[in-house]
Amino acid sequence: MSSRSKLFVGVGALILLWCARLVWNYFDPGSIAHLAMQDQLKLFGSAMYEYHATAGRWPSDLDDLAQTSLPRRSYIWRQAATTLVFLWPKDLKPDPRDNAGVLLAYDNAGLFNKLGLVWVCWGDLRTEHMRERDLRERLRAVPSAAR
Repeated sequence: MSSRSKLFVGVGALILLWCARLVWNYFDPGSIAHLAMQDQLKLFGSAMYEYHATAGRWPSDLDDLAQTSLPRRSYIWRQAATTLVFLWPKDLKPDPRDNAGVLLAYDNAGLFNKLGLVWVCWGDLRTEHMRERDLRERLRAVPSAAR
C-alpha cells in the first residue's frame, strides 16, 4: 500500500470517527451539549418564577430577568438567551408543579435543532427533547407564542 493510500485511509478514518461522535452526541442525552442546554433552560425558567415572587407579575422580557439572581448564577446568561425563544406566558400559577403543560421557552439554534430535535422547558421546570414538528404543533395552540 502506498503512502498516499495510507494517508487517504487515515483521513477517512478520522472523518468517520468525527461523524460517529456527532451521531453519538445527538442520541446521548447525557452529553455535555445536552446537559448544558437543559441547565440553561432550567435557569431561565426558575428566574421567571423568582421574578414573579418578587415583583408580583410575570416577566415580559429579558430585562425583567436581569433583576433576579440569574446574572449571578450564569455570567453568560445574556449570550445564552440569544439562542432561546421565550414565550412569556402570563397565566401561570405561582407553583411550578401546577404548570406542567405550559411551555416557557425552547432552544432555537444549533446543529441538533437542524436535525429535528429541540430542547424545551415546561412550566414545571422539566426539560424535554422533543421533535420540532411536535413543538410547532404545540405552538400553534398557543395564540401569542413567539415563533
